[in-house]
Amino acid sequence: MVTSQTSAPHLTLHVFEQDGGWHWGIAIPRVAGGGFKVLAYSKVTFAQEVDAHHDGNRALDALAQNPSVQCGS
Repeated sequence: MVTSQTSAPHLTLHVFEQDGGWHWGIAIPRVAGGGFKVLAYSKVTFAQEVDAHHDGNRALDALAQNPSVQCGS
C-alpha cells in the first residue's frame, strides 16, 4: 500500500490493490478507539497503480483546499 499526506492536518491518501485493480481512499485518524475514518474513496477501479495515485492525489488536494467537497472517482 502506498500512502501520502497533504498539508491539511492528518489527511492521508491510501492506494491499494483489490480484486485485480487499484483503488484509493482518503482517511483521517479516529480520535477515540484508534484506526481511521474514510472521508473519500475511488469508485473507479484503475488498471495501473500510478493512475490511482494520480487521481487520489487530485482528490486529496481538492479535499485539503475545501473540506466540504465531495470526492470520489
